[in-house]
Amino acid sequence: MRVAVIANLKKNAPQWDGMSPDQWDDLDSEETINAIVDGLRQGGHEAEFLEANLSLIETLPKYQPDICFNIAEGHWGDSRESQVPSLLEMLRIPYTGSRVLALALALDKPMTKRILHFHELPTPAFQTFE
Repeated sequence: MRVAVIANLKKNAPQWDGMSPDQWDDLDSEETINAIVDGLRQGGHEAEFLEANLSLIETLPKYQPDICFNIAEGHWGDSRESQVPSLLEMLRIPYTGSRVLALALALDKPMTKRILHFHELPTPAFQTFE
């Protein structure tokens, strides 16, 4: 199977005003990427790392993966984790991980709490601040 491993390398990632330390910590190292690619190759798959940057929309169709092992965090904005899955869905390329809607909802903590509450699932009280 031809597998594209998609991630954001910490060393190449842009930083922006207001970027929290946990957003920076979510980005990956070359060591992590190499371990995943090597493991896939040892399992008999053809695997390559594709960086989740602005050129991904060009590199993905050229590589023609059967599936993408997606661990990308994305860049900028409160929906950044759904950026790569959105692109993969648009290109009709299967991928690992949560779907776009699940990521979008899970990243919106107040909305997640409202959904849980609506379905009568126990969750601690919450408050939002502007």
